Amino acid sequence: MTIMTIIMDFIINNLHQIILIPIIFTFFSPLIFVFLFYLMSFILHLYKFYYQLPIIDKSTGKNLDFNEHWKYWNQPVQTVAKLLTTVGRWWHGYDIINMNNIPDNGPAIIVFYHSTIPNDYHYLLCRIFLDKKRKIFTITDRLLFYIPGWSLLLNALQSIPGTRKDCVQLLKQNRLIALSPGGLREAMFGDNNYQLIWSGRQGFASVAKEANVPIIPVFTKNSREAFRCLPLFQEFFRKIYDQYKIPLFLPYGGLPVKMTTIIGEPIYFLPEMSVTEIAELTAKKMKELIERHQTRPGSMWKALRQRFC
Repeated sequence: MTIMTIIMDFIINNLHQIILIPIIFTFFSPLIFVFLFYLMSFILHLYKFYYQLPIIDKSTGKNLDFNEHWKYWNQPVQTVAKLLTTVGRWWHGYDIINMNNIPDNGPAIIVFYHSTIPNDYHYLLCRIFLDKKRKIFTITDRLLFYIPGWSLLLNALQSIPGTRKDCVQLLKQNRLIALSPGGLREAMFGDNNYQLIWSGRQGFASVAKEANVPIIPVFTKNSREAFRCLPLFQEFFRKIYDQYKIPLFLPYGGLPVKMTTIIGEPIYFLPEMSVTEIAELTAKKMKELIERHQTRPGSMWKALRQRFC
């Protein structure tokens, strides 16, 4: 028997198992990224335990101020940032276009499109931390702090469920903040047409106007091809989320598609522009980024070819 005959016999005899492997991987791979977050959290806990690192100011009972926080947590965060950056580079061939649009100093609001599982944003967060030496406050859903084992990771990365007042105060201290107007709703109910689901949210525009800072739109090409939501029980899940704010969705994917984050030019607005006009201008610029860089509807197979061909 030739080698080719042996190979063909093996494939024919095990065809059902060969077909099942990618199917099983596709539906279980989201758990791999959840495990990655727990691994990063575990690394930070090791640092905290070994070096007795504080996360809370004992005198006030609140989180450490900015300088004190990074005095203790710069090296631990650098470690997990390098880990996540390596995953992005090797698995997704992750790239960034127009990194120079992130200011070296001074305040700005980064507004990003929220993919199903926002690993693309976390790759960007880590690259900005490592390459630009800038720390970003990420405005996130308070719900994430209730996930067991994640609170230290979120605190170390300075993810906060910030109010408008908090955001304005941070910007007036020349900080960078990042947020997604679409949030969990965009993550759960968006699809490979990459439509914006901002539901009339204008809080970011109100903050930008009050603090008088630019808005930087950010979009990641093929972010919906990395992970998608199964289009099952969508109306039921939507009603549950609308009424109880409980996120329910069935993600799948995790394929090593090519991912490229495009950082748009900062949006500067006239003082007389209203909050609604600023929000509409930001949405327009985001849609232009999507239209220019993303094939719609998106295709996993095309995204895979972009990664390997």
